[in-house]
Amino acid sequence: MDAPRLASTANPAAASVQKTWKLLAPDWAGLDTIWQNDLPFVLWPVGHQPLLAHWMVEAVRRGVNLVELYVADRPAEIRAWLDEGAYWSLRVHLIPISAEEQAPEDAARTDHLPGLETMPVPQRPAELPCYWFELQKLWLAQRPAESITLDRQHASGGWCGPQAKIHPSARLTAPFWIGSRAQIGPGCEIGPNAIIAEGAILDCNVQVENGCVLPKTYLGQNTRLFHCAAAGSVLLDFRRGCRADIAEQFIMGPVIDRPLGSGILARTLALLCWVLFAPFARLFSRGGHECRIIRCSDGEAIVLSTGRAGPLWFRRVPWLRHIAAGRLDWIGILPRGLDELALVPEEIARALQKAPAGMFSLADAHGCHDSADPEEWIHAAYQASAAGANAGTVVVRNLWKIAWSQRTNSLPS
Repeated sequence: MDAPRLASTANPAAASVQKTWKLLAPDWAGLDTIWQNDLPFVLWPVGHQPLLAHWMVEAVRRGVNLVELYVADRPAEIRAWLDEGAYWSLRVHLIPISAEEQAPEDAARTDHLPGLETMPVPQRPAELPCYWFELQKLWLAQRPAESITLDRQHASGGWCGPQAKIHPSARLTAPFWIGSRAQIGPGCEIGPNAIIAEGAILDCNVQVENGCVLPKTYLGQNTRLFHCAAAGSVLLDFRRGCRADIAEQFIMGPVIDRPLGSGILARTLALLCWVLFAPFARLFSRGGHECRIIRCSDGEAIVLSTGRAGPLWFRRVPWLRHIAAGRLDWIGILPRGLDELALVPEEIARALQKAPAGMFSLADAHGCHDSADPEEWIHAAYQASAAGANAGTVVVRNLWKIAWSQRTNSLPS
């Protein structure tokens, strides 16, 4: 591979003259058979931000007015990321291409950190996670060189983000980085070469050495993470070049945010409604109840009971106790079992597994009151996507109509 073109402009005066910068996002989708990340490689996190963000920051530093970004791997995801935020001081022109060879010869590859030497390009799927972690270690090594940062340097030499909570008994060995709002429990051993990303939670006596914990990932007590990455319930082993899916949430799993209906007031309201209406629901329910086992977004299996007749809210009164317990939200996609997830496309199934389930959903607003309905998953997939961020507003606007709907669906036994 050629030397990084970014580092070739050593003269600041020459850099200031450059107004347009051509970049090439590598197409490594064929190599990502182990992690199977939903995002292209340039959006994988390196330190506190995606790899591509480091190049955008460098473009701003160079005074670039226009970035021409040539993308062969999932340009829609990269375009959506660029639209979020924020590199308002420069324009980015994304150019989709079908193969890397269609990019101009002078386009700089964004498969490494800007300003640093390139590394050998991975040739096998097992090499890709190792390559990615080497980028993480290189980023750790150059942390002191960053000109603007909100992080503070720990007494041991590592770095900690804003509002990171570290127990006094934790032992930290540089180099390491602990992201904002991360929580490090008592007796933990962090470093060397450890990255604990934003919102991660480490229980007591957790060891992380030559490894990284991705954002909003929980590691249970007495867990050892060596030469591995933890991403939710997915464990990537760098040395063996393999992946393991951890089903036991007390060992490792995602930290679930519940922005709708997860507050203490919403849960208290659910508990109050359940105490008031559950006796009447049992007494006056016509046709009895149907029960089935479903799985929440955090992986917990619960028994869900649903009435056969009456208004929708009356049939779902038993769901209120799961909202009070924090297992369901007031508004979310309809709960579903693993057998129903097997009936939808694999990519959609992964998105539905991550999305919080609720008592009322966008599908309810469209007359689909059962996750077994062949059309329900379409509405659920939209609600679980970024485009469906306003689904909660739609449900609230139609809540009275939804709650008193008399339409019933036959639930599978």
